[in-house]
Amino acid sequence: MLDGPLRSNEESVTTKEHLSRHDREIAEIRAILKRTAEQHQREAAELWALLGKLATGTEAALRDLAAAQKRTEASLKALIDSRRATNGHKKR
Repeated sequence: MLDGPLRSNEESVTTKEHLSRHDREIAEIRAILKRTAEQHQREAAELWALLGKLATGTEAALRDLAAAQKRTEASLKALIDSRRATNGHKKR
C-alpha cells in the first residue's frame, strides 16, 4: 500500500493527503460545472422568451403592413379607375 511520501522535500505529501486534495479539487470542478450548466439553462430560457416576444411583434408588424398595402392598392386602383373614366379626355 502507498501510504508513504510521494516526494521528498520539506513538505512531504502522503498518498492519502494527495488523494484527499484531489477529491476536493474534483468536487470544486463539479460544483463549477453544475453552476455553469444551471446558468446556461436560465440564459437559454430567457433567450427563448425574448425570441418569442420578437416573433410576436414581427407577426403583428407584418399584419399591419399587409393591411396598409391593401389600402394603398385600393387607393391606387381608385385613382387609376378615376383617370380611365374620362376615356382619355380632359375633364372640364
